[in-house]
Amino acid sequence: MNRFVAFAAAFGTSALLFLATTTPAFAQGSVGYQIVPVTAPASGEALVSSDVIWKRAGEGYVAPKANSRAAIVCAQAAKKIGKVASFTADGQAFDEAALAKCNEKAR
Repeated sequence: MNRFVAFAAAFGTSALLFLATTTPAFAQGSVGYQIVPVTAPASGEALVSSDVIWKRAGEGYVAPKANSRAAIVCAQAAKKIGKVASFTADGQAFDEAALAKCNEKAR
């Protein structure tokens, strides 16, 4: 019986530690990305551009922080959804020049 209790406690602790380390950064308070296209998004709850999974949120989409630079993430998203009205990375909005460069890749 003591072995079972020790095994169950070890297993439970391991499971909790594993879940804590695999929680997405977005859920841990990292702002990630927010994008609003010029035209209303087509129906659908999510889209994938390169290594970023965007989830529908109001007039645009949100995504957790990725390994790519923000300018690259914006350009890749613009290829999928079209011209971008606003883009925010880690709480910092792109200025007009950065948005113009992002929109060069828009479909």
